[in-house]
Amino acid sequence: MNAPEIGEEELHAFVDGQLPRGRCTAVLAYLGQHPQEMVRLAAYGAQKEELRRQLDAIELPDDNPTTAALQRKVAERLRGRSYRQWLRRAAAMVAVLAVGWWANAAHERYLVDRLPGVVMEAAQAHQIFGKDSDRPVELTAAADMEAWFSSRLGELVQIPSLKVLGLKLVGGRLLAGDDGPVAQLIYEGENSYRLTLGLSAELVDTGSEIEVVTFDGLKAGYWHEGALTYALVGPETEKEMVAIATQIGAGQPRSPL
Repeated sequence: MNAPEIGEEELHAFVDGQLPRGRCTAVLAYLGQHPQEMVRLAAYGAQKEELRRQLDAIELPDDNPTTAALQRKVAERLRGRSYRQWLRRAAAMVAVLAVGWWANAAHERYLVDRLPGVVMEAAQAHQIFGKDSDRPVELTAAADMEAWFSSRLGELVQIPSLKVLGLKLVGGRLLAGDDGPVAQLIYEGENSYRLTLGLSAELVDTGSEIEVVTFDGLKAGYWHEGALTYALVGPETEKEMVAIATQIGAGQPRSPL
């Protein structure tokens, strides 16, 4: 999740309580990803409070009504309840948002550490080739892919047909994974959305039941069958991912969806 860039002028307007309502959410999103900016704005607010106190302490001559009126106006603006309530509310909201983003980042870091390499490689390849409209694949014939992938992976590879689910095979390509070659198959459904399937002979500690995870806005389901590990990547819901995986040969997840 990427927060929008916010300029200095909007940050100061936010602290002063002068920011248009339509921009508050964007500023809060920005501060949620940049907690150091919240610290800086809090320091700015403290400076305003100190300035207010100093203005209150200054004794101006009563014979200058214009100057006295200006002092009162500035002091009232600085002590305004709207400013202090705004800053307190913003700090609380940013704390909640920041915890959410940090928790999400920690969760994805945990996933990266525990997931088989082929799953991460399949997800990265999906982002690169799944959206490529010019040259998404190297081979298009299933027989050619089966022969080529089997020779490179050192295991028998059969190309799954997903026509019954409305997904046509676009083709495939061979990727260089950290732990050996990874075969990538690309399928296309209605409205030209794409689903990719990665196959690897990498030995992984997983069973034949599909495990579904979410990261980077994508769903990834992976399982092991025979000598191959499968990694299915796409924008589907978890139930849709399980339906596609079971059509390929995966077992149902251990816990019901």
